[in-house]
Amino acid sequence: MGTLLDQKYEKLFSLLDANADGVISQDDFELMGGRVLAAFGEEQTAKGKKYAEEMMNYWRALQETADADGDGRIDKSEFQQALHQLSANFDTLIGPLYSAGFHLADRDDDGLVGKDDFITVLVGIGVPPGEAEAAFDRLTDQDGHLAKDRLMTAAAQYYGDEDPANSASHLLFGAL
Repeated sequence: MGTLLDQKYEKLFSLLDANADGVISQDDFELMGGRVLAAFGEEQTAKGKKYAEEMMNYWRALQETADADGDGRIDKSEFQQALHQLSANFDTLIGPLYSAGFHLADRDDDGLVGKDDFITVLVGIGVPPGEAEAAFDRLTDQDGHLAKDRLMTAAAQYYGDEDPANSASHLLFGAL
């Protein structure tokens, strides 16, 4: 695993450790998901329930792959060792969460996400607002909206792309 990928996994670990206790657990996923849903007021809607479901699916996939000692907590070492394996199955294990997050942020169901809604999701998962705005700007063209395919490509690349020139993917969650 190269240096850039290590940095991206370090950033992702810090975001997934939503309560900042040094490990990732189900509580972190519930906390993070709850913040995002509350920001949109979607806790009881179909979109909100789908997002919460996919957060837990991601947690279970991560736990099954990474929790080597079975204690319900994933430390940084366990996380980095397992993320490569999960990344190989992005479309089935990780992608559905990004898809659900996109649909949650696509408030008018037009297939596009605007800047404010994108920032709301990223801030909800712990990305500073300025970094969330910069990530949106890197992902969009001149139209000022984000299409789902563009987000899904960037998210998939975040987990495996080591090309430093691809800032749209490796800065998806803000500065490394």
